Amino acid sequence: MRSILPLLALLMPLAVGAQAAQNEARQRTSPVADPCQGGWSIPVVAAQHGDKEQDALPQLDAAQRLDELRQERNAALALNGGMIPPADRARLVGLSDALNAVAPHSFEAHMARYYTLFPAPAAFDHLEEAVAQNADREELIAPRLVAAARKNNTNELALRAKEMKARGRIAPALYAVANDMLASVEPGAVLIAAGEMDAYPLWVEQFANGKHRDLLVVDHRLLMDPTYRTSIWARANARGAVAGEADFVAALAGATTRPVYLSLALGSTTLAPLKDRLYITGMALRLSDRPVDNIPLLGSRWDRLKKPMDAGPLSKNYLVPGAVLLTHYRANGAETQAARLEHELRSMARALGATNDLVKSGILQH
Repeated sequence: MRSILPLLALLMPLAVGAQAAQNEARQRTSPVADPCQGGWSIPVVAAQHGDKEQDALPQLDAAQRLDELRQERNAALALNGGMIPPADRARLVGLSDALNAVAPHSFEAHMARYYTLFPAPAAFDHLEEAVAQNADREELIAPRLVAAARKNNTNELALRAKEMKARGRIAPALYAVANDMLASVEPGAVLIAAGEMDAYPLWVEQFANGKHRDLLVVDHRLLMDPTYRTSIWARANARGAVAGEADFVAALAGATTRPVYLSLALGSTTLAPLKDRLYITGMALRLSDRPVDNIPLLGSRWDRLKKPMDAGPLSKNYLVPGAVLLTHYRANGAETQAARLEHELRSMARALGATNDLVKSGILQH
């Protein structure tokens, strides 16, 4: 296949999102909408919060302050491609410190520490403290799911996945994306997901719905933790010494006999250094040291993919496998297939506001 490097710019990192409109009554049943719940647009108010001083919020109680912190965290992720720059992180730490000053050792204080420390191991100590105070709070559902996956506690993971399915309010379109990812990998594969918009629905499908339990779904964010890396290395039956954080993904594919796949939601920053070893197979990329005949797989899967156009930033990632397949059809003179696929991609790009991106990448002429 041709290099996917020119197409990686089309990818949208997963960890983006912001708060949906807050309920003025601040009810606990309507907390900040996280990215996995559809909170992937940035309200103007959220984008402007960085200009406010921390002492401008004296009227907020502890629960409202926690919502404020979560909102700003989501906005920072959305505005910076899934990363939290040092200045924004310092701002979040300041909000956490202020919350701890007005409500020390409270549920909200511990959750604030969890969000500012995540994904470091210390974050999960604060999560346990919050659980001990009020295990039924909706804010705990997603963090407890991650904690169970981090520890490879399958019984707990099944419990938390079922709770996420029942109460977690995952955006329905993300389940469609997750199922497209599951349809794009081999049995027994290791699938490295980017975070909450892909890992969470994948875990629900596995541990609540019983689908593809043979797959090992890895949360890329947690690979900064040496204990988690060691666990994943062992579960993948990888040979040799456990690779460090920077080299882990690249090394894993050569150390295990299990096929290794990467979520397109990881984005171009993570995927570009691996470009010569990546083969797109649908809504996943096979990472391999040996050539993979991926085009027949991609061609057979494309029409079966659900391709939701309402999955926020992840919907745009469908343009990448479509573009690769269209390029192949054109290069091999498959005019009928190329014309049909070009029409489909134009419709998708129009719905996503991405027509200019496909023109700039050379996939569309106009």
